Amino acid sequence: MRALALALALGGALAGACGGAAVRRTDVDQREYPANVAHLRWRTAIHEHGMFEARPEEAATGAVVGSKIIIGSRAGKLLAINTTDGRTLWSTALSGGIDGETRYDATRGQVYVGSDDGYFYAVDLAGQIRWSYKAKGAVERGAELAGDLVYFSTAADRVVALEAQGGKWRWQYEREAPEGFTIHGHAAPRAHDGAVFAGFSDGYLVSLNGQSGEVLWAKSLAAATDQFVDVDATPAFAGDLVIASSYSGGLYALRSRDGDVRWRLNIEGASALRLAEGRLYVAAPREGLAALTPDGQFLWRQGLADAGDLTPPQAVGPYLVFSGCRAGLFIVERSTGRLLQLFNPGRGACAAPVVEGKELYLLTNSGSVYAVSLVF
Repeated sequence: MRALALALALGGALAGACGGAAVRRTDVDQREYPANVAHLRWRTAIHEHGMFEARPEEAATGAVVGSKIIIGSRAGKLLAINTTDGRTLWSTALSGGIDGETRYDATRGQVYVGSDDGYFYAVDLAGQIRWSYKAKGAVERGAELAGDLVYFSTAADRVVALEAQGGKWRWQYEREAPEGFTIHGHAAPRAHDGAVFAGFSDGYLVSLNGQSGEVLWAKSLAAATDQFVDVDATPAFAGDLVIASSYSGGLYALRSRDGDVRWRLNIEGASALRLAEGRLYVAAPREGLAALTPDGQFLWRQGLADAGDLTPPQAVGPYLVFSGCRAGLFIVERSTGRLLQLFNPGRGACAAPVVEGKELYLLTNSGSVYAVSLVF
């Protein structure tokens, strides 16, 4: 037996005991959650980090498929966990650590996931590997599905298109990485109106023909500086606009058909974007969280000191939920940005939470998956 301590703000804390891999908490006292918006259901350890390991990080995000969540970790395993009680249903060893999002393909009954040694996998719902593809560079972001193709990007500034059925290579596109330092991470590709949009570390946002990989247009989002021009935010779409950002160049809205810049905001480090119900939510380590209209007008801002790198905010009922690499899981009021609750398991959370209805599933830097229910 060992103690499980969960720090819950605003100001609340709970302590419980755990035995084995999964811990269930279904009768938590309401007073332990001052904002009354979240309830811890269970915890399951999937990657045991040593107590004295310096700043471990886990960045994998899972996919909920029926009554299970399929998620990986830096331990190099993909696991299926029962969403009701946290039991591990199966575990499949992969060739490298997993930092990206697991993507579910309902048509073919398989999930896609990449590893830090450059492999990209299709795995069935029983945990069997159907096919794999070896790419150049770590695969640290989730895949994109469009028709019969699946797209993914790598840390080597490459976008690859494969046939979803069988994994046959169709095309790839890459750009030369700039000299000097770049920001860690890379954008995931996104498909829209027959094109695939991808950001690169040289500061370019590129639109590619989804079937052939032909360049439709390429636009530099770099600022005057030649340092930290990376386009690491996965693009979002608002009508005929594609929203993207350069770390030093700020936030851009471009016309998706030709790359014409419609507006720009100087938000340094805006590497986490999400469009939900007519609002654009932007997170940046220094400037915190902001809500904007699709034409670039600020609605509100919320400072988040010392939270670390932030994941894209997700709308869940009246809330926004997202993670801070050093702080843990944030729950804020969507209409105002007011902080309602912070779930801090002790080492922060670099992974984005998985949202399914009112349920959240979060892999923390300690190597445990937590199931949290929201109240609204």
